[in-house]
Amino acid sequence: MRFVRILWSHNRLRVGRPPLARVGSAGRLAVLACALNVPPLWGAAPVPSVLVPPAVMHAVEGIAFGNDGLLYGTSVHGQSVYRIDPRSGSVTVAIGAPSGEADDVAIGPPGTPVEGVFAWTAQRSGEIWIERPGGVPEVAMPAVPRVNPIAFDGKGRLFMAQVGAGDDSLWEIDLVGGKAPRRVAHDQGRLNGFGFAPDGRLYAPLFGTDRLVSIDVDSGVFTTVASGVGSPSAAKPDGKGHLYSVDYLKGDVWRTDLASGVSKIVGAFAAPLDNLAIAPDGLVYVSSTADSRIFALDPASGVSHEVVAGSFTIPLGMALTHLAGHEALLVADPFGYRYVDVASGVVTRPPWAANRGASSQVAVNDRFIAFDLAGSARVRQIDRDTDQVVFESSAIPAPRGLALTSTGELLVVDSDTGRIVRLTEGGAQTLATGLRHPVGLALETDTVAMVTEFDTGTLQRVDLTSGQANTVISGLDHPTGVAHAGAGRWLVVEPGRGRVLAIDAKTGTRTPIARGLALALDRLDLPRDTNSGIVVGSDGAVYLSCPGNNSIVKIAPSKKRQFDMNKGRS
Repeated sequence: MRFVRILWSHNRLRVGRPPLARVGSAGRLAVLACALNVPPLWGAAPVPSVLVPPAVMHAVEGIAFGNDGLLYGTSVHGQSVYRIDPRSGSVTVAIGAPSGEADDVAIGPPGTPVEGVFAWTAQRSGEIWIERPGGVPEVAMPAVPRVNPIAFDGKGRLFMAQVGAGDDSLWEIDLVGGKAPRRVAHDQGRLNGFGFAPDGRLYAPLFGTDRLVSIDVDSGVFTTVASGVGSPSAAKPDGKGHLYSVDYLKGDVWRTDLASGVSKIVGAFAAPLDNLAIAPDGLVYVSSTADSRIFALDPASGVSHEVVAGSFTIPLGMALTHLAGHEALLVADPFGYRYVDVASGVVTRPPWAANRGASSQVAVNDRFIAFDLAGSARVRQIDRDTDQVVFESSAIPAPRGLALTSTGELLVVDSDTGRIVRLTEGGAQTLATGLRHPVGLALETDTVAMVTEFDTGTLQRVDLTSGQANTVISGLDHPTGVAHAGAGRWLVVEPGRGRVLAIDAKTGTRTPIARGLALALDRLDLPRDTNSGIVVGSDGAVYLSCPGNNSIVKIAPSKKRQFDMNKGRS
């Protein structure tokens, strides 16, 4: 059997997640909230456990220190601004979804007219939002597509930039006097996470280059202060003559001496890195986007520590596979698929490859991995041995469910046109039509598929030879993920109700096997019909991805009777 060689490069990320027994009391309560009310289903009560513990943040991006000494982080995927205690690592939601959707955040400095004002960039909606002390979130500036970095200067003037939509512009926004926004510069390159120095100059990376620049915000003049610093995504001055930047693609942290222009690497983390913030004590805090983690680095010693743990952006569709001789889950994620060892819960993410593995659903065999990303109209297949793309297709408008047959043929559900398609390098061949908003896909055999229909709430059995579909069961609540439990039994996820149903296809009976799961996508930046992850292991254990709190849950059946649907039905 061949495995994924690229995982074993020097840049691999292996994140050990503790079992439930090693999580604190508050953590245990949060963990169990994703695995409540599991009735006795197959001869004895199944044992719920948490394979990967939950986390609050979803792909933390921009970060900045507030006047209260706490760190604030943003999330587009989680549509929230998070409040992070840098000492304890505890995380709470400061500004929730949907108004909290943010790529970057800034807090008005003390002693200015905007003291304590929160300002953040809603990149998806193209708006600047603010929240004044004691107030509520409000739109300060609409119609700014691809708005990205934002920062206050020492006098309370607010600046933001648009990036990558043909409008690379730097703006000043007046939150006090009501003046119209002033465009400082235009077409100067893509700015990203930036910050002001005590001299009043704005320091920023030119995203997509290896350069850092200093900007006179009154004249709009740009001056290059460093080059050769990787692929910088953020740059912040420490007020002591140094400029720190992070390399998005490699994960290096650079320090540039502004007097001499000399730059050197002072730390390194798993890429991609999005942003950084400098604490009053000189520690550099870094956001590791894909894993929703925060690190702190002492640039003098090079010593770092994890402030906030994390494993995913959002865990979504899953497939069962092997990694290094162990049974593992392949888990889809908007920032690249990753592996979870089913015995230890250790999460392994392949080295960063410009988010080539961005996915909401995955399928896998010994040779290939196939994945799609909801909303992207793109399906890719890679060779596990070489880590090279075998083919990429945009022939399917809305790919959702994926499956690989025993001979390696890739089958894809198109939720837009209601088809099941065989996809190859040569093109797309339609195998079945007439389905109504199909989402989940699982194979009973190479020629028989089970499909969930999101809008109609049905589970369909589809003969892939004739294209004929027959309803197995109806009355489901917007079902997504589906998995085969053997002997005509199927497991179906109902995200909106936070539960999983076991369905006997012969009798049409349905039984909830788990409730209270964090499955809903309502507060996340994803299409509502995005597939949930459900997998049945070789021993009959059921694995569920919980996107609402970034956990993976395991439900182990009785050792005596696995999936006995005729016992203990509730």
